[in-house]
Amino acid sequence: MEMKKSRIGISFGAVMGILILLVITLTLFLSLITAAGVGRPYWNSNPLKLAPGELKIVELTLQNTGPEDMTFKATITGYVAILDDKNDEYFVASGEIDKPVNIKVEVPEDAEIGTIYKVIASFQQISSGEGGMIRMAGAFTVNFPVEVVGEEESEIYGEPQGIPTSTIIMVVLAIVIIAIIIYASKKQKGKEKIIK
Repeated sequence: MEMKKSRIGISFGAVMGILILLVITLTLFLSLITAAGVGRPYWNSNPLKLAPGELKIVELTLQNTGPEDMTFKATITGYVAILDDKNDEYFVASGEIDKPVNIKVEVPEDAEIGTIYKVIASFQQISSGEGGMIRMAGAFTVNFPVEVVGEEESEIYGEPQGIPTSTIIMVVLAIVIIAIIIYASKKQKGKEKIIK
């Protein structure tokens, strides 16, 4: 009895070609992920806590553990955040793991306690193509929450906010008084020498 051979629509060679293409794509994608990254001080279970009206500069750090230098274009989205650097492009040399990206986070004065804002930072790798044209390569995104809290729960509660004017005036007055006392004391000693 002769068994009928089943027909498959795709040949063995085509299947192998697709598998090889998938492996190459996955390898390139994984090399981008492992080569580039960003460090952040806040995440979902560790939000940035600020009171209404407060402002904080948050520093992210770009990392490049790959063999080639990379340049990234940053985009910050979120109601309470903007990029605090003059330029939105960051050159990260091969092996550099601490390229700073500064984000200014400012909570509105009228924000309700308990509100949570999401800050999203996207980094698109860009590189020079042929003829000086810019082409886009891989990208990655990180985000962190900003939780509106009472003043005493705020992360910047108790941080020095500059020297009060009254303190500066008191210090200047103390210096002037000490200078007058020293001057008067020296003048008195000079008179005593003349009398003798």
